[in-house]
Amino acid sequence: MNKRELGGTRLQASILGFGSMEIGKLTYKEADKLLNEALDKGITFVDSSPCYGIAEEYVGKAIGKRREEYILATKCGCNVNEQGKFNEGPDHIWTAGQLSKNIDQSLKLLRTEYIDIWQLHGIMPDYLPEGKQDEVLEAAEKIKESGKVRHIAFSCRNGSPDQPMYPALFGYHACKEMMPWNKFEVIQLIYGAYIRTNEELIKQAGKEKVGIICRGAVKRYFSYYKDYFAKARLQELCENGETEMDFLIRFALSHPDIGTVIVGTKSIEHLRDNIEAAEKGVLSEEIYEEAKRRLSQAGINPL
Repeated sequence: MNKRELGGTRLQASILGFGSMEIGKLTYKEADKLLNEALDKGITFVDSSPCYGIAEEYVGKAIGKRREEYILATKCGCNVNEQGKFNEGPDHIWTAGQLSKNIDQSLKLLRTEYIDIWQLHGIMPDYLPEGKQDEVLEAAEKIKESGKVRHIAFSCRNGSPDQPMYPALFGYHACKEMMPWNKFEVIQLIYGAYIRTNEELIKQAGKEKVGIICRGAVKRYFSYYKDYFAKARLQELCENGETEMDFLIRFALSHPDIGTVIVGTKSIEHLRDNIEAAEKGVLSEEIYEEAKRRLSQAGINPL
């Protein structure tokens, strides 16, 4: 599978990444089969989180001695125990102590001595009380200096059924406010044919050598997006036999400033389909531009 450099990190990530949120709901045997299929087929980027149940433990067991072959990304700020269950109190705690607890727990579960990309999970500047911003960033920097983390990043949260555009808008405003901090080497945000909110922002990040992890490329975000494919007449742009999901993966990959597109699944058949779509490569420039034109005509635009 082709690889791309993540911004200025010098990390070469597979263009399709494995999102591990879903595997925390599987048995270890099921998760191990899925993960090894992904790893054996050339996926070298794995994204996890303490919030994903026991996903970190599954990932650590599956990768095992092959650790150096893969890029491991996980998150911090999560108020959870080692089973990935939330403790009493807020879902996220932004203190130096919480970050230290998270990194040590993740290293243990992932069976590794370091994390390649460590993401502040679903954070916004106004989540940090006055004076806390520097504390959190300094704590993250110290953990990086210790060698436990290679690159500091942040990820943008998801939305809900009654707020279909919320995740992208959240990411857009978070990036606008947080990129000037110059502390983040990578950003994980939502982008795809149906959610183009961050399209120009991703281009800006590329110019500044900030790596982009894309998620949400194939999600329809509930019923809100179910007619977009037909509304934008994208089927007319598909190759013979190409499905909507295939096209959506290739559309996201066609943005030149995206490093990797992470897709999660519990189905080995869907995983194989996703890999096959990624291996077809990006859309031609002509098809990509025409797809964006049709999406714009259908009212789906970047900010």
